[in-house]
This record gives sequence, C-alpha cells and structure tokens, in this order.
Amino acid sequence: MNKFIIPASLVAFTLAAGTPAFATTDTIFDHTETYVQQDIADQGFNVTDVEEWGELIVATVVDAEGHTSFKFFDQDTIALVR
Repeated sequence: MNKFIIPASLVAFTLAAGTPAFATTDTIFDHTETYVQQDIADQGFNVTDVEEWGELIVATVVDAEGHTSFKFFDQDTIALVR
C-alpha cells in the first residue's frame, strides 16, 4: 500500500508546486493583459499584442489587408488616443 501512496503524494506535490507558474498573468496598468486585449478587440481592432508605453497602452493591430500598425490607448479608459 505504501508503495502507491508515496509516489502518488510526490506527483500531487509536484503538480501543486508547479501550478503558480501557470496562474501568473501579465498586467498592463493594473489590468490583466487578456482584459486589455479583449477590450481593444471589442472596439473593432484585431489585436496581436499589448504593452505599456510610457503613460499609454500600445497595441499591435492588424488591419483587413494584413498590415501591422500600432494604436495607442488611454491607460484608465482603454479608449483610443487620437
């Protein structure tokens, strides 16, 4: 019986110890990166990446013709900065 409990316990401990590495998320001005990408996508942009840039959020977007450009968004409202 012990020969099953010890390996099972080691496997459970190893998986539990590795879980926090998967649970970490990148943040962009106190928002999760996923939230920022989704919010910008909801505004009609095809977002491939977001990151902090000074006081703004810069999003890498792809237009309908496949051209990549950068769009800048306010860090609080996630509204496009014109």
